[in-house]
Amino acid sequence: MSEAKTFVEYPFDRSRSFYFPRTRDRLIRYRHLIRFGLMSGAMVADLLIIVAAGMLGATLRQGAIDSDNLVQSIGVLAPTYVLAAIALGTYRMATLRSLPRSLSTTIAALVIAVAFGMCAAFALQVGARFSRLETGYTILFAFGMITIARSFGVLLIRRLLRFAVDPTVVVFTDGTISQRRTGRTSVRSVVNVRASGMEVSLADPAFLNRVAGIVRDADRVVIAVEDVEQRRKWAEAMRVSGFDAEILADLGDIEPLAISRWQGRPTLVISRGPLNLGERMVKRAFDLGVTLLLLPIFGPIIALFAVLVKLESPGPAFFVQDRVGRNNRTYRCFKLRTMRNDMLDMSGNVSAGRSDARITRLGGLMRKTSIDELPQLFNVVMGDMSLVGPRPHALGSRAEGALFWELVPDYWSRHAMKPGVTGLAQVRGLRGATHCRSDIEDRVAADLEYINGWSIWQDLKILVQTIAVTVHRNAY
Repeated sequence: MSEAKTFVEYPFDRSRSFYFPRTRDRLIRYRHLIRFGLMSGAMVADLLIIVAAGMLGATLRQGAIDSDNLVQSIGVLAPTYVLAAIALGTYRMATLRSLPRSLSTTIAALVIAVAFGMCAAFALQVGARFSRLETGYTILFAFGMITIARSFGVLLIRRLLRFAVDPTVVVFTDGTISQRRTGRTSVRSVVNVRASGMEVSLADPAFLNRVAGIVRDADRVVIAVEDVEQRRKWAEAMRVSGFDAEILADLGDIEPLAISRWQGRPTLVISRGPLNLGERMVKRAFDLGVTLLLLPIFGPIIALFAVLVKLESPGPAFFVQDRVGRNNRTYRCFKLRTMRNDMLDMSGNVSAGRSDARITRLGGLMRKTSIDELPQLFNVVMGDMSLVGPRPHALGSRAEGALFWELVPDYWSRHAMKPGVTGLAQVRGLRGATHCRSDIEDRVAADLEYINGWSIWQDLKILVQTIAVTVHRNAY
């Protein structure tokens, strides 16, 4: 049988690029160089934009670019921004291909750079030497120009360089994986080794050369072979050939998190407990440091609204409710009261809805702006909560009339970490009432994604992103 019938090349999508297939193949072949150029170019472009923003700010404020403020602001802002951007993964290809991820990480890095610059100026007592207006112009220009540049860059990559930057996958299968099942997003070719008569032979240079020619331009090689012995042979062939390869294993309903070893044999990590001691110490120090900085700002706001709550309707200013915390232990969660005292739902059986008669006029305002959640900063200080983590739920919370854990089997796993004042689900817009099963399923999925991929940089990024979703259409 001819190899043309068993080696499937996915057709070229002319609607997404003007390149001919031959040009596309060259792009794929030199993709590593192109990717390095794109990542380096993005970094250089960001630096040039910050310099240009400083020049525009100096020109607008001083009428010339030879401003002392320009050198000082750029000297601090530019390097701090680049370091923060690298830490947040701004220059990774996965980020450069995604407009939301690209914008969120660049903006977060710029916010960090600006905050660091302000703190440095305050600590060194040189703030009086800076022109606040010129600095403001510089920051505004930098935000605007970086947003435009990133939007254009993502469009350029998607339209002209997609085949060079998208990950390419080659699948070797014995027929268990078909073209229809693989889709057409990242799989470049599917080779049916059984139909094409490709027998693994490490003593045959022609076989190894044939494999090398097939996977030359691939980022990933997947072995999808059912026979255990054949799978072992293909794994050995990939190992000696030096390719990045993976084996598709049927584990049933088991979804492992990682691979470990015990007594010289591989094991699948199927669950992950709380953070280790060092990680918990870092997260706790971060929580306390940021919270103690925020309390002088938000403390007076909490006190003001507590007085307004008392004046608007009879009852306590604060609403204290038992919620599920770390390791599924309950704790007392603080909120500003937003409902009439005689209509409070202490168990959380009924989610608040739009135009809910239980919510006071002031309560509606606090819910829309998330002001009612500010007292949870005290929970953070007490150690019951973290600034970032899965949002805590009341024991009686329901969707479609059923308790959360009755709908989502993995529900209790979200409590492996402390609950948070904000979280990954919230910055993705997953908030508000839980009317449908999918409402809580999506939130639990985001919570588990956060737990499994935790880092202190992720916490920082989520805190910055929270600013944009403080006022949200689902907050009621």
